Amino acid sequence: MSTLTATPGVSALGVTKAAALRHRTALLTLFGVLSALGALLWAHGWYVHDGLAATGADTCDPASDECVAMWKDFLRKYGAALQVGDSMLYVLGGAFGAFLGGPLLAREFEHGTFRFAWTQGAGRFRWTAGVTAVAGAALAAGSLLLALVLTWWNAPLAKESSRFGRDLFVQGAPVMVARSLLAFAVAVLAGAVLRRTVVAIGIALAVSVAVPFVAEAVRFDYLPPMERTVQTLNQVTTDQSWVSSVWFSDVAGNRYTSDEFYRKVDTYAQGRALLRDGAFTAHEVYQPADRYWPFQYIEAGWMLLLALLLAAAALWWVHRRAV
Repeated sequence: MSTLTATPGVSALGVTKAAALRHRTALLTLFGVLSALGALLWAHGWYVHDGLAATGADTCDPASDECVAMWKDFLRKYGAALQVGDSMLYVLGGAFGAFLGGPLLAREFEHGTFRFAWTQGAGRFRWTAGVTAVAGAALAAGSLLLALVLTWWNAPLAKESSRFGRDLFVQGAPVMVARSLLAFAVAVLAGAVLRRTVVAIGIALAVSVAVPFVAEAVRFDYLPPMERTVQTLNQVTTDQSWVSSVWFSDVAGNRYTSDEFYRKVDTYAQGRALLRDGAFTAHEVYQPADRYWPFQYIEAGWMLLLALLLAAAALWWVHRRAV
C-alpha cells in the first residue's frame, strides 16, 4: 500500500483522496473480482437465456401442462448450473464487504501505522471516517452493479418461481447492497475492537451468512399478509406471489390441512382436477407479487440502519477508546 496520507489542515476532500490512494490496492482488487464475476455471469447468462428460448418456456402459459413440461426440460438441461450458482452467490453475498472491511482498521493496528496516519493533520476521527466512507461507497457501487447483472442472469429462475424465494430475494439490488455494507460495517468494527484482520473477516463472514436466515424468518410479516381462494395448485408459478400456507375446504365447508387433502387423492393430477371442478377450494395466505419491491426496501432499510450504527460504533471506538 502507498504511505500517502493527509497533510496538516487537509480538507474533507483531501482526506477522501488520501484514503482512496492509501487503499487503492484493495479497491482495485475488489473491482477486479467483481468485474470478473460479472463477466462470467454475463457469458453464462446468454447461454441460459438462449436455452430458455429454445425450450419455449419463456413464452408459454405457466398454468398449462405443456408449459410445465417445457420448464422441466429447461431445468434438466440448464437448471443445475443456475441453482449451484445461486447457492454460491447466496454465501458470497456479503463476502466482499467482509474482505474489504476486515483489514481496513485492523491492519493499521497490526502494523502499528495507525499513529502515523492519525498525526498527519486529519486526526483519528476524520481519517477513520474518510477511509470508511471511501471504502463503503466503492463497495456499494460494486455490489449494485453485480446485483444488476445477477437480476438478469437469474431471470429464468425468477420466471419459474416466486422472486420472494430465499436465493432470489437476497440477490435483489437493494438487499444485495445493504447486506454487503452490513458485513463491511461488522468487519470494520471487529477490526477496530479486536485489531486482528483474520478474526474480523471471519466474524463478518459469519454474520453475512446468518443475517439472511434471520431476515427470512421475519420477512413475511413486513406487511400484513392477505388471503384468497383459488382453484388451482399452480398459483405460485402463475402470479409470482409468495404463499406462506395453504388449507383446503370442500363444498360442505369442512376444513382440511394440506396433509389431509393430499391423503385424499392418489396423484397430484387428481388433486388439480378436484380443485378445477370445484369439489375442493384452496385457501392461500400470501404476500402479493407487487410487494416485492416494498419488501426489498424494507429489508434493505433495516440492514442499512444497522450498518450505519455499527460504522458509527467503530468511529466512536477509534475516537474514544483506541490508543
